[in-house]
Amino acid sequence: MDGLRQQARKHFEQGATGLQTAAYLSQHLDAFLTQVFQEVLSEADPALVETLRGQTALVATGGTARGDVCPYSDIDLLFLHSPSCTSQFEKIASQVQRDLWDSGLKIGASVRTVADSLSWARQEIQFATSLVDTRLLWGNQAIFGQLQVRFARTIIKSRSSEFLAEVSATRSKERAEFGASTQQLEPDVKRSVGGLRDLHFIRWVGFALYGSGEIDALQRHGALNAEDARRLSQAHEFLIAIRINLHFAANKEQDTLSRDDQLRIARSRNIPAIDGLRPVERFMQEYFQHSSFIADVARQFMEQTQHKKILDQAFDFLMSYRVDEIYRVGPEQIDIPRGRTRRAVCGNLERVLHLYLTAARYGRTVAPRLAAMIKSEKIKTPAVLSPDASQLFLELLKTTGKLGEALRGLHENGVLEAVLPCFQHIRCLLQFNQYHHYTVDEHTLRAIEAAEGFLGDTGAVGRAYREIHHKELLHLSILLHDAGKGYEEDHSEVGRRIAADVAVRLGLPAHQRELVMFLVHRHLKMADLALRRDINDPAVLLKFSHEVGSPESLRMLYVLTAADISAVGPGVWTQWKAELTTTLYERTMLWLSGKSHLFDEPTRLMAIKEQVAKLIAGAEPIEPSNGTTPSDQNEDSLAEELDQFPAHYLLETPPARIADDYRLIQSCGPDQILVEAVYDAETSTVEYRIITHERLASGCFHKVSGVLSAKRLVILSAAIYTTQDGVIIDVFRVRDTDHVGEIPGWRVDELAVSIRKVLRGEAEVETLLRSRGKFALSALSGPVSDLPMRVVIDNESSDRYTIIDVFAHDRPGLLYAITKALYELKLSVVLAKIATHFDQVLDVFFVTDADNGKITAGDRLTEIPEVLTKQLASFEESARDEQ
Repeated sequence: MDGLRQQARKHFEQGATGLQTAAYLSQHLDAFLTQVFQEVLSEADPALVETLRGQTALVATGGTARGDVCPYSDIDLLFLHSPSCTSQFEKIASQVQRDLWDSGLKIGASVRTVADSLSWARQEIQFATSLVDTRLLWGNQAIFGQLQVRFARTIIKSRSSEFLAEVSATRSKERAEFGASTQQLEPDVKRSVGGLRDLHFIRWVGFALYGSGEIDALQRHGALNAEDARRLSQAHEFLIAIRINLHFAANKEQDTLSRDDQLRIARSRNIPAIDGLRPVERFMQEYFQHSSFIADVARQFMEQTQHKKILDQAFDFLMSYRVDEIYRVGPEQIDIPRGRTRRAVCGNLERVLHLYLTAARYGRTVAPRLAAMIKSEKIKTPAVLSPDASQLFLELLKTTGKLGEALRGLHENGVLEAVLPCFQHIRCLLQFNQYHHYTVDEHTLRAIEAAEGFLGDTGAVGRAYREIHHKELLHLSILLHDAGKGYEEDHSEVGRRIAADVAVRLGLPAHQRELVMFLVHRHLKMADLALRRDINDPAVLLKFSHEVGSPESLRMLYVLTAADISAVGPGVWTQWKAELTTTLYERTMLWLSGKSHLFDEPTRLMAIKEQVAKLIAGAEPIEPSNGTTPSDQNEDSLAEELDQFPAHYLLETPPARIADDYRLIQSCGPDQILVEAVYDAETSTVEYRIITHERLASGCFHKVSGVLSAKRLVILSAAIYTTQDGVIIDVFRVRDTDHVGEIPGWRVDELAVSIRKVLRGEAEVETLLRSRGKFALSALSGPVSDLPMRVVIDNESSDRYTIIDVFAHDRPGLLYAITKALYELKLSVVLAKIATHFDQVLDVFFVTDADNGKITAGDRLTEIPEVLTKQLASFEESARDEQ
């Protein structure tokens, strides 16, 4: 078999198409299977062989019979026999299967009579679908013909409803297992929605309904028009070629189109980059165009399998009622009776928009056949949108509950593009980065659905959504927020211009146009500040509140941010991100409400110190570890002692936590290193605090970062505090992927021992990182990205600190490499926000110089990014060498 695969690979690499390569494999595989079968027969008694020739058959089934053979596909065989030769034929079949396995083939086979085959087909739908496609490889034509005739009569014709229902249910289950969206960014070419299995599904349904599942036959029967048949054939070729490529590249069965493979195939096809789209994005856009079309046709065929019982139809009719003398509103769907009215509605933009508006208002789904008819009309995009169309679309955007479903339906039918032409550009557009899980159009529709979901949310984002007066402007902004992607220029800038054009197209007044333009242009701003900047800094809040301008704008931007992040992928809108974003929202709302005096720093510091002093004074007296007499713990003296703590520590830390830290410091000996861990169930994170003295732990931050990375912890944020008398308080918020739920005590002890050893010089971070081994490196490396690494200095956002943004590829030990370089540059890290990435991993560091001030010298501002970039390149090269 290896020789056959090599020959097939040669044909494929020399330009044979996917279907040609599959046919080549199928033809030679048939010969090989027959040869092996006959070799086994040649060793049997000649009289037995003659008997078997008249009573048995070797039958290819499923993909093997269809000729859809890929290099490492399973081989589907049926050893068919008459009841009179069961034992003899089973021995032959067993030996054939062993020989085939030994040759390197993966066999799926069974030994059955015709009656057994039919009986099993009734019980097991996968076996039944495999019998839809059968080919005789060797043996008696009569027994093979008997199987075909009886299968068609007893399994398909006499129980077609059961067959179709089981096929549909099985495919629906498989779709859910392998991803319910055609826009999965790492799809399974065979099993994901819109994959080869959907083509098989169309074939099976076509066989049951029309007696043949071939695309040409389906076109002859009117199940497909000429254009659909052509596109299905093209999609089949495209997907089978991709699957063959994956098999050859992996030298095994491999059906997942990973990011690595996407990059590799795009390069091998010499796809050029154009109009801001990278080669891999153009390749995957073509992939999703094919898979979306297949999925759409499969959905139409699936609808033909779902016949309601007569009683259910009668119930629906009795429970339905007329609306606007056009629509019939049933318990679940809205439809239009057949006739001239239906045809008139389906071809008219305004009437289609009115239909979907009515469906959304009544909480119904547009009937599938009606939706398919609308799609077939291919409504053209008008150069100028009529006032009625604009008004109907804006009214639709005001609805909640079924808005996402309505917009998704309009998008699938091509009608949304007639209203918003920008949707044509983002249809099936891939975002090749580490952050997004879906294509731009799928992400956008999911963002609408996420926003609608906030209607019942009891938290701050739910309250904000319910308080928004003009939800149509929010929903329009969500639809447009990523419309600028896929161009050379920054997508937020392009999006702003698109928003301006759309606002004019829809006839929005100037003030609403400006609001939509602002929301689209600045839709990343809130997440950027919450996750990357110091939201305790009054200067940050002042600038942000001035930019937002009004409470209504802030509410919309807050909900848009939450919806945008939620729609990125499952579990991306974490409790931690929600808390940070909500804190920024609530503080900015206070500022916009005229309560900015609450952020006056001296006043806040005084109030905090007084509150902490009361907490400490009210507790049991602290016994110093050095044996001296404890000072009088009156509130005035305690407030003075708290002056030792840096201002940003007091402002960022809850008073109760400050009081606890004060007690720990007072009880801590001069050579002690305290390590404390607190699990937060709401965010599923752990906060590690390391308290010691700087004379004992020089470079504490980068060393502890290295230990945590070496122990497989994902660092989300870090804060570094040093008191005036040299006490270090380093705080790391992490996610421990080795454990679910509260972290066991032994795990904390393990980390504490390693941290103490490293800080005392008894162990090296590099040694701990190397102990993870190559497996850990490959397992925890982030998704593939071909974006360049870069270092950006921001000296404008903060009045206190210089901010360093490091964009890099996620690797174990990356944070350690960066923070060590910062330490060697003699920079003090005050605050760090880790892995809050959008297109790449982004580590953000708030730093000061040796004098605790911002870096202002021009040569230093040039040196820092140069040194860090060089260090990152060296680290990346070393990491790849280890892999």
